Amino acid sequence: MKNHFLFCFSVLFLFSTYTDANIQAKLKPKSKVPNQETTLNQILKKYSKSRGVKAQFSKTDFKKTLGTKKTEVGEMLYSGSKMNIGLSGEKKSEIIYDGKNLWIIEYPDLDFNPKGKRKVTEVKDHKPALVEQIVGLFKDPKFFLKTFKVVSDVHVGKTNKIKFESKDKSIQNFEIELDTDKQLISAIQFTDDVQTDSRIDFTNVEFLKKVPKNSFEYKRKKDDEVL
Repeated sequence: MKNHFLFCFSVLFLFSTYTDANIQAKLKPKSKVPNQETTLNQILKKYSKSRGVKAQFSKTDFKKTLGTKKTEVGEMLYSGSKMNIGLSGEKKSEIIYDGKNLWIIEYPDLDFNPKGKRKVTEVKDHKPALVEQIVGLFKDPKFFLKTFKVVSDVHVGKTNKIKFESKDKSIQNFEIELDTDKQLISAIQFTDDVQTDSRIDFTNVEFLKKVPKNSFEYKRKKDDEVL
């Protein structure tokens, strides 16, 4: 009898505990689980939503076939799939992309040739990999990830290195380095179809509220040599 009483008491206690827990669970407001995004998506959205992005950069090209390395510095301005890239290396050059047409402008060395003319190449069918990748990167995360598939994602301190596999065979070993502390793209690197390793390091990145007018227009001069 005593054992039967203890058994009934135990069952009653467990039942009341279970019932009370269920009531408390129903009364307690359900917390919404945040839709966590990858660091890559968060940072790419930051760029795509901005009216304009301005940054200084250093671009290093290593030609495997020749064993030569070349580094140039410059400034980049991006807005709404349009881009202006100015390079100031041994020879000053500029790349203007208005979202449809692209111009490569090579400036003369006025110290060597005071009467030198600008040489302008208009590109319609094939865009340089540098421009294509940066435009795609800044345009929209969904647009970018249609072309590239994530192969690896490695975190080292405040740096997030992500390697991609490109559907375009002309681009290999594409990699992005993210500064997770500042929420910025700190570098990109890739290998093109002629086995040139390129790395671009970005510094002094600014998100602009206003973009200077005519930044993405090619203004032809009378003495320009258009190729």
